[in-house]
Amino acid sequence: MDNIKSAIKTMCQSVSGGYAAMAAALGMSSRAALENRIYEVKGQRVSIEEAMMMQRMADRFDFAEAVAAESGGVFVLLPEGEVICSSEEIAERFLNVMAYGGDMVRKWQQATADGQVCAAELEALAKIERRIIGELLAIRVLTEKYYTAEE
Repeated sequence: MDNIKSAIKTMCQSVSGGYAAMAAALGMSSRAALENRIYEVKGQRVSIEEAMMMQRMADRFDFAEAVAAESGGVFVLLPEGEVICSSEEIAERFLNVMAYGGDMVRKWQQATADGQVCAAELEALAKIERRIIGELLAIRVLTEKYYTAEE
């Protein structure tokens, strides 16, 4: 749950005006009211709806990423709506997958060279893993949109 709390803090810090602006946008009386929820003072909590609203206001996906990580998964933002692309752009994404795969091999070799892997090294590997998964899913979505006839 520390990941979720950290994600909420990051979203608050990322908006212009920080915690005070986020609190006001959520209709809270003060920055302190928001912080009480974040730090769970006297049983208060940030609700899922509030966290989703924060995510939209911050134009970030920290909350979704943290929930996915806490659940043992990853959050991947997929292309949506009217997507205009070409087969060359889809091919470029395949090249990205290969490049990220190379990055992952290098990071893995560095991380395991001493016979141990620390938390920071695992997080670096997970970050690349998320990029690879995101690109692969985007390839599928873009392929569907580009090569599927409108019905």
